[in-house]
Amino acid sequence: MKKLVIMLAGLAMAASAYAGTAPGTGVVGSVHDMRAYPGAVYDEDARVCAYCHTPHHALVDPTGELQPLWSHQFTGYINNWIPYQSPTLDATIIDPLMGPSRLCMSCHDGVVAADQHYATPGQLTGGLGGDAFGIGGGGRDIGLATDGVNADFSNDHPIGFDYDAVATADAGIFPKTRTFINNPNAVAVQDVLMNDSIMTCATCHEVHNKDNVVNPYGGRNYLVYAPQDNSALCLTCHDKGNGVNDQP
Repeated sequence: MKKLVIMLAGLAMAASAYAGTAPGTGVVGSVHDMRAYPGAVYDEDARVCAYCHTPHHALVDPTGELQPLWSHQFTGYINNWIPYQSPTLDATIIDPLMGPSRLCMSCHDGVVAADQHYATPGQLTGGLGGDAFGIGGGGRDIGLATDGVNADFSNDHPIGFDYDAVATADAGIFPKTRTFINNPNAVAVQDVLMNDSIMTCATCHEVHNKDNVVNPYGGRNYLVYAPQDNSALCLTCHDKGNGVNDQP
């Protein structure tokens, strides 16, 4: 009986160590837990949050717009960017790197090491086990443009725009009060807009792996608020009139 108890306790500890790997179970063990990646510079206190946040001596965002006790080096470029082009977006894009997006890009630009924190330079840049931190690779890369200066967002979903303005100009965009399709916590689009109006990376992605969802068909945990199947994430905002996952 004693051996059984010890074995069950060991299994429970192992399960808890990897609990965060599933969507909605927290940052520990998730894709944002830098300790899980081979070759990462290990935090001396085995902390998870330290790769992005610090309670003391935080870095100051040069724009002054968002400073969540940040410990990670900011991306070199601040206001240089190549925006996505669209008739309904061009007049509403303010800055595609504003708010949380600038923080996301401090890891996902493919230049700053994802495991860099405090004065530690870090090692994980570009590719990581065949998957680049620069948001994929090839045509999906959001790293620096070929000029090595500007951030290239021209072939990626636009961010940094006023959602209300776009919804007013485009009848194919649902109001921001709409909740993400099949999200068990009923997260609404307006809940994850910056200042209740600006779309950022964090409008689709739950970086702390808490309110995101499981994709029924499996695949990687992309930290998104709606499943990928039936394009539920896309159809949360885009009205394509196909009757799939319709809601008021």
